[in-house]
Amino acid sequence: MSVRHLGLLLFLCAPAGVFAAGPVTLERLLSAPFPTGLSASPTGGKFAWVLNERGARNIWVASPPDYRGRRVTGYRDDDGQEIAQLAWTPDAASIVYVRGGDFEFPGAKDPNPSSMAGGVSQDLWIVPADGGAPRKLCEGRSPLVAPDGRSVTFIKQGDVFTISLEAGAKPEQLFHDKGSAASLRWSPDGKYLAFVSERDNHSFVVVYDATAKK
Repeated sequence: MSVRHLGLLLFLCAPAGVFAAGPVTLERLLSAPFPTGLSASPTGGKFAWVLNERGARNIWVASPPDYRGRRVTGYRDDDGQEIAQLAWTPDAASIVYVRGGDFEFPGAKDPNPSSMAGGVSQDLWIVPADGGAPRKLCEGRSPLVAPDGRSVTFIKQGDVFTISLEAGAKPEQLFHDKGSAASLRWSPDGKYLAFVSERDNHSFVVVYDATAKK
């Protein structure tokens, strides 16, 4: 998709009132909605993105044929908790995403600009693409839904974990690595997981055989 097409899509899917006529003020400029993280579904022609409206970040989805944007999460507060790393399930029925934490510097202390007494964390969530209550999976980042759509692989503190998408599932560490894992990629058949193992002054491309533990 070209930059021109991306801009047109976001314009057409913007919530009503964003481009309403009126005087240009500093408040209007600073409070203008800001879309990020456009992601195409693997099937069905859907698109998802994150929209920041006055500090409240939510996931929006547009589907054919009209591609009218609709919000699928209901976060209301300007609490400084970012949403990013959207990952579709293979059937395009749900979206796994990450909320909270520092996306620029993984491993840094999770930002808590609103000083929430209960603290904050960087967590994986899943939400139906047609709308519904989001469900927290576990703590982690960089989600990668498995080709069979039954689980999601992710990174936590530099290690690789997996968790079933069934309610009540617990995360399981896949293996131990001397480096810090990044850039997870499953093979189409789900038998092999490729990733980058980052070391202090060099990195390796590693392939993990997921069938070896069975």
